[in-house]
Amino acid sequence: MGKKDWIILGLLVLIFFIRWLAARSSRIKGKKPGKSQGKAAQILEEAGYEVVTVKPTLTVKMEINGQQHTFALKNDFLVKKDGRSYLVQIRRDKKTVRLQSKLWRSSLLRDTLAFRVSGMLILHLERGTLQEVRFRI
Repeated sequence: MGKKDWIILGLLVLIFFIRWLAARSSRIKGKKPGKSQGKAAQILEEAGYEVVTVKPTLTVKMEINGQQHTFALKNDFLVKKDGRSYLVQIRRDKKTVRLQSKLWRSSLLRDTLAFRVSGMLILHLERGTLQEVRFRI
């Protein structure tokens, strides 16, 4: 094989590797944002967030005693701002929620780690407010 053949082979391997990495990193599935996503998307965009995915879903595989189980983790939005990604969870009730309670803490931490995002945004739809939750481990 000549020098040109090695260069072509190297380029093909590089292209294959880049495509493999891209396919591997797109583990979060969901819908592309449309033009009319409603009040929630409008509040997020007014706060400076870019809606990346609607209803982001992550398929998780779990093994118990050699038997495989699959389940999905879902959220309402995946957004970006200042180079950071956030999951958005919409609260539709007017009731005040203690995010530091054990139930909320566990749920928010699980989703933050599983989706590998910088934090979570809790969108109170009735009040039109956002709460940012970030973890430091």
